Amino acid sequence: MKKNIKTIYGLIIIAVFGAFVFYGLKQLNPKNPLDEIEVKIKEVETQEKVLTESEKELVKEATEKEWQEVDKQTDK
Repeated sequence: MKKNIKTIYGLIIIAVFGAFVFYGLKQLNPKNPLDEIEVKIKEVETQEKVLTESEKELVKEATEKEWQEVDKQTDK
């Protein structure tokens, strides 16, 4: 019985140690935020290609209107 408990404790200790090693190695090599931004930019570009000319014009007008509202708020 004691042999089984020691085996279980040993396995738990090995698993915890492995988890710490994994976490430590992951912290040494974090993802580059610029890579994630580039992926998002590519996604937006593919969505832009799908839009028709009239839809692109509507998006342009909407952003211009938003910037005009921001300008009015900052001029106050």
